[in-house]
Amino acid sequence: MNCKHISFIVALLFCTTGLFAQLGIKMGLNMANEVRSFNRADVSAGFKSDNLTGYQIGLVYQAMPKKSGLGFEIAALISQKGSTFSDSTGIVGIIKQGYKEMNYVEVPLNLRYRLSLGVMGVYAFGGVYGGYSYSGKVVDEKTNTTQKETFPTTDDRIDYGYNFGGGLEIFRKIQLGATWSRGLKDTSKTNIGLPVSTKATNKVMSFNLVYLF
Repeated sequence: MNCKHISFIVALLFCTTGLFAQLGIKMGLNMANEVRSFNRADVSAGFKSDNLTGYQIGLVYQAMPKKSGLGFEIAALISQKGSTFSDSTGIVGIIKQGYKEMNYVEVPLNLRYRLSLGVMGVYAFGGVYGGYSYSGKVVDEKTNTTQKETFPTTDDRIDYGYNFGGGLEIFRKIQLGATWSRGLKDTSKTNIGLPVSTKATNKVMSFNLVYLF
């Protein structure tokens, strides 16, 4: 399902009478990782990337017809992504040790389905997101130095992709869930000391708490 299909369904939901809508606060923990591919197989085999723990916080708006479990949500989030890296080849001066941190303003747009189980419920969702990086840095832990991420053009700050997830809802107020998101944009602009070009896309597993007013 592409962005046009999601927008069309959301527009239909807006026109539905008896819409039940809630605004809430969303906060969570990101387990972020960049997926990298290298031009030289021997270098890529020696590059090891693990999860980077970050955060996610912002506002979320959820709406659905009162007589239906199908609805939508849109959010405005501050989301921290990135990756750690380490030298496992022993090639001095080629691969370093440290981490890359990127901070995004992110707007996800999702279709949701909720199944009511009395005071509790379960939900699932899926959709697309767009993000804008307002800052970033690369930290070299071997030399204890920090390099500020640079963005030659506005396009270099953009990230976009898809996400899906689900969770448990209590009293239609508290939601405990997990989200998997995968970027489609190449976000690799810092070469972290490698003498070869790289390609990177964001993938993030988030565990979050939503409180609805």
